[in-house]
Amino acid sequence: MIRNAWSRTPGDAPGAGAPEAPADEEPAVAAVGAADEDPVAEGAPADSADRRPAVPVVPLLAVLLVVLLGAAAFLLATRPEPSTIRTDDYVDALQAARAHVVDLTSFDHLTLDDDIREIEQVATGELGEETVAQLEERRQQIVESEAVVSTEVVGAGITRADAGEATALLVIESTQKSNADEQAQLLRYRIEVELTEVDGRWLLSAIRGG
Repeated sequence: MIRNAWSRTPGDAPGAGAPEAPADEEPAVAAVGAADEDPVAEGAPADSADRRPAVPVVPLLAVLLVVLLGAAAFLLATRPEPSTIRTDDYVDALQAARAHVVDLTSFDHLTLDDDIREIEQVATGELGEETVAQLEERRQQIVESEAVVSTEVVGAGITRADAGEATALLVIESTQKSNADEQAQLLRYRIEVELTEVDGRWLLSAIRGG
């Protein structure tokens, strides 16, 4: 389930509060907790008289991605436990974590309905329900701003697993575009995800981060 909303949005968006962590070195999946922000470009070109109004990329995309991730202000300390999971299940859980996080946090204003259906397939419980609700609530903003968010996993590993549950740490990069900016914004986050095995499939059940 979604534990809490991120405590910090990228940039200087209203409502920002928690400090951000630097992203000046290659991500290490063992150091997870804070979101690293590394914008490719900041701001948009000066408005012209004939430019149509658009929703700013930071207030819309960054805040929405933060809500989708549903991260807590800090990660709970993980306590390593003996794993009873088979090697093939371990691989399946890691592959599911990588693929499902991309599906959960990526969307396109042109394919929003398909994106929502994908979320319903990869997330279980309140996590899926609340993520879909957030997208539906902001549907008009997403369409009007021609918003596109693409996520890539740049590092991942399983830290705990048993026969029916698993925990993975991931570092993700999010490319965010809208008609408010000519250049895309590139942001990096460190997150922890929980997976639950349902009918033989690993599904996302919670996401935490800082």
